[in-house]
Amino acid sequence: MVKYWVIPITYHNWLTCNKELIYGYGNNLEELIKRDDIIIFYVMKSNCNNPDYASCFVNTYEVISDWFKEDKPLWPDEQETGKVLYPYRAKLKLIKSGKVRVEELVDRLGFIKNKERWQVYFRGCPANFRKPIPEEDAKLIIESLR
Repeated sequence: MVKYWVIPITYHNWLTCNKELIYGYGNNLEELIKRDDIIIFYVMKSNCNNPDYASCFVNTYEVISDWFKEDKPLWPDEQETGKVLYPYRAKLKLIKSGKVRVEELVDRLGFIKNKERWQVYFRGCPANFRKPIPEEDAKLIIESLR
């Protein structure tokens, strides 16, 4: 059964994920995110130098591989330090591109129970306290991407 995940990410790392069609993380997420699952990235506001993307859902991807370990730096923060920070990786396929501000959807998203403190649902990885989001919420986000 396909699960839908929201993944918080920095703007620059998202650009790399989008270009390379690979997602990477410091710990192995294979127990949670599987092949055929759907990822929706959320660009974190902190350290985002492009205000058009801060606090936005951006693009939807299908996970098309199992997780594998890589020892070469890929993301900007890895290249700066010369160290692999996200060795566990999975290949992605773009499903839909676009962006939408979380604030535009927060009142209609069921996984966000506390609408006034919605930001807490985007901490950690995956977001939503390491739980998938409901399919209805994922469809709303995907349909809203423009």
